Amino acid sequence: ILLWEYIHICSFNMQVCVSGHIQAHICTLLFLPVCESICVLCVTVVCIPLMLFGLLGNMLTILVVLLRPHMRSSTYLYLSSMAVSDLLILLLLPLDLYKLWRPRPWPFGDLACKLTMFLSECCTFSTILHITFLSLERYLAVCWPITAKTLVTRRRTKTVIGCLWLGAVVSAAPVLMMVGVEEVGGEELGMD
Repeated sequence: ILLWEYIHICSFNMQVCVSGHIQAHICTLLFLPVCESICVLCVTVVCIPLMLFGLLGNMLTILVVLLRPHMRSSTYLYLSSMAVSDLLILLLLPLDLYKLWRPRPWPFGDLACKLTMFLSECCTFSTILHITFLSLERYLAVCWPITAKTLVTRRRTKTVIGCLWLGAVVSAAPVLMMVGVEEVGGEELGMD
C-alpha cells in the first residue's frame, strides 16, 4: 500500500489500519499521532466559531425576550429558557476543548470535574425537555387553538419550565456519583 493510502486510511478511519502486522505497526507509529492531531485541530477549528456564534445568538435571544414585553408569549418563554441552557453548554465548550487537547492530567480538581459534567448533562436534558414541551405546546396551538388559548398561559408555562429544569437536575444528579478524578501513581488521570 502506498504512503498516501496509509494517510488516507488513518485520517478517515483510524480503526481500519490492520491490513497487515507490519503495515499496521508502521501506520500506528508514524501516522496515528498525526491523524489524532489533525482531528483535534479540525474539531477545534469548527467548535470555536460555533461557540462564538452560539453565544451571540443565545444572548441576543435572551435579551430580546427580556427587553420586549410583547415577546413574552409561552413559545418565547420556552425559547429563552432553552437559550439559557444552550448558553451554559457553550460556556463549557472551552473545557471540552481543553480535555480534547490535554486529556490528562485534569488540573482543576474533583469538584470542578463533577460540576462541569453535571452541568453539561443537566443542560443537555433541559434542552431535550424544552424541545419536547415546546413541540407539545405548538401541537396544541395548531390542533386545538381554542383549548390552547385557555390551557397555555404564561403562568403555567413558567411553572412547566421550572419543572423542566427540576427534572433535568434530578435526571443529571447520578452523574455526580459516576464521575471524578482518579489518581494513579500520584498523577491525576482526568475525568471518567
